[in-house]
Amino acid sequence: MEKKKAENSKEKKAKLLALQRKYGTRITTAKRAREAFSQKDYVRAAKLYHDYLSVLQELKEVDDIYKISPTQFDHQTEITEMLLISHVYWDLARINEMTPKLQKAFQLSLDQFVKFTVNQPYQVLNAEMLRRYIKAQKGRSPQSENLNKAYNKIFVESSKCYIATMCFGENHATTNTLRAFKGDLLKFSLGRVFVESYYRTSSSLVEYLDDHPVQRKLTRMTMYLPILLCAKLYRLLRERR
Repeated sequence: MEKKKAENSKEKKAKLLALQRKYGTRITTAKRAREAFSQKDYVRAAKLYHDYLSVLQELKEVDDIYKISPTQFDHQTEITEMLLISHVYWDLARINEMTPKLQKAFQLSLDQFVKFTVNQPYQVLNAEMLRRYIKAQKGRSPQSENLNKAYNKIFVESSKCYIATMCFGENHATTNTLRAFKGDLLKFSLGRVFVESYYRTSSSLVEYLDDHPVQRKLTRMTMYLPILLCAKLYRLLRERR
């Protein structure tokens, strides 16, 4: 019995040591994958990306690379790794995009890209990357519909409302009302254009104001009343439906 325990302990230590070694080289693996992708060596890129994700899968103790979740990471200290993960899934989606036999892997990768994008500080960056890709494809991709759905999903699932949050707070009734307003806007093409423009502009504005407290205070004072009136008007219109 004692001998078996000792053997199990030794085996666990060996596995832990092996995982630590792989974890230490994971970024290099991801960089090599990106280089292969840039050189259009997609088979090698896919293998290396899977190697990178497999390390995280083992570390997070999940049974599939597509079950890695943003909730398993520290959003303060591991945000750079989360951005990397989102781009790994995005590259995998593009690798699988054109191959009929790999459509399931394409969708799983795209879903993970969305999951690691929504409500993150780099949300606008990733959304813009996806938008430009869709535009460049001009409908030629067999996955155009799913790519557009993913793009819309990023905004639909996002709880971010930058200017309202700055003025009222994350969970204020006014902020929540404007989130509902955003949901209605996204049902229409012009509404989607407005929401997309809002995210691109407001995120940059808030980032600037974070470093300029005086301007931030003036902006909050200026925007407070118009946003409040907009939210109240929207609530009244909804109540009359």
